[in-house]
Amino acid sequence: MMASLAAFAIPVLSIISALFFIMGLKLMGRLRSAARGNILLGLGVAVALVGLAVSGVHFGSQLGTNLVWVGVGAGVVLGLLIGLGSKVEIGVGVGPLLASTGGIAAAAVAIAAFLHDEAWPWPSTFALQGGPRGAALGLAVVAGAAALMLGSFASVGPPAHGSGQPAAVALAASASGWAAAMVGLAMGSPIVATVGGLVATAGWTLAVMVAAALGRKPFDVVFGGDRRGGIDDYSNVKACGPEEAAMVLETARKVVMIPGYGMAVAQAQHALADLAKMLALRGATVVYAIHPSAGLIPGHMNILLDEAKVPAGQLMEWEAANVELADADVALVVGANDVVNPATQNDSHSAVYGMPLVDAGLARTVFVIKRSLRPGAAGVKNALFELPQTNMIFGDSKKVLQAIGSELKVQTPRSAAA
Repeated sequence: MMASLAAFAIPVLSIISALFFIMGLKLMGRLRSAARGNILLGLGVAVALVGLAVSGVHFGSQLGTNLVWVGVGAGVVLGLLIGLGSKVEIGVGVGPLLASTGGIAAAAVAIAAFLHDEAWPWPSTFALQGGPRGAALGLAVVAGAAALMLGSFASVGPPAHGSGQPAAVALAASASGWAAAMVGLAMGSPIVATVGGLVATAGWTLAVMVAAALGRKPFDVVFGGDRRGGIDDYSNVKACGPEEAAMVLETARKVVMIPGYGMAVAQAQHALADLAKMLALRGATVVYAIHPSAGLIPGHMNILLDEAKVPAGQLMEWEAANVELADADVALVVGANDVVNPATQNDSHSAVYGMPLVDAGLARTVFVIKRSLRPGAAGVKNALFELPQTNMIFGDSKKVLQAIGSELKVQTPRSAAA
């Protein structure tokens, strides 16, 4: 009775897990529904783990069953300890490697199967046999190695220094998904094959979307191809300091914050949120413009701003933010480059032409906080920097924002002055 019940439960759990993953990925594609999508993805993982445990009970020996429960329990405990003890901040080098861990694990399982020459860890009627099984395991090893290579390249290669890094991370995640899917097919686990395939497809889709947003192809972004432009291209750039920026912000009625990769590198999300609170106390309306390719990984800006306790109602996708920019007093660009480049709309010969634009130039005054005039991932000149209303503030984003906040603190709020 128990065996037949387990045999029935395995495909049912596989379908439920797949549905959770599909719905979760769908919701993760929109700013407002991303939180619910994350919950559904977590439920999908939980159902998949239950399915694996049931599979161990149904197919495995007592030793195999015990190992399944030990593995699941250890993974849950370790995951909770790491999750509860860690900040949301993802390091520039460590973050991309996390996308490779699934591929590395899948490759290790495939190698273990090769060495033991058996359907490890339990037999299954769904498992491939003979040559196809060997081919699937071999592809799993190759995909796992590719995931490690792409993750490493995203940490130390050309993508690590520009807004193209999300594409590299997405490709690493996609390779991890393919490795897991191949192991699932070889071992006859519908859950692993389904989830791995979904991760692979989602990762590739994200890579294509991010690369398209930069006006390039995914592998061009990863390997640094088609880079043009440089510091010497600029001839009419104005610069100012935090003091001048604070004077303008003090009287601003509407401010649009535009965070980018540089904010993530400087870990400036808390300083940005603190500055926004100061402006709100002075009666200003503050919103954040979120571009789909801004940050270390897709959605990184949302994660960091949420970690800094920024209200979700202040986050806007780029289309809605452009409406707000049309009558904004100040656009504050923090570490963003290609995503605010007007060439995306008016220069058909530019590498970024056609990508979505956060049109910071619509604001009456634009402040761009950036370390230097070096180009972004697309390697092209940014015409925004030469607009008459644009002022560059060179330096570390966190330190500059803190300096602007310090200047505001010594000024009298409008409410107090009234």
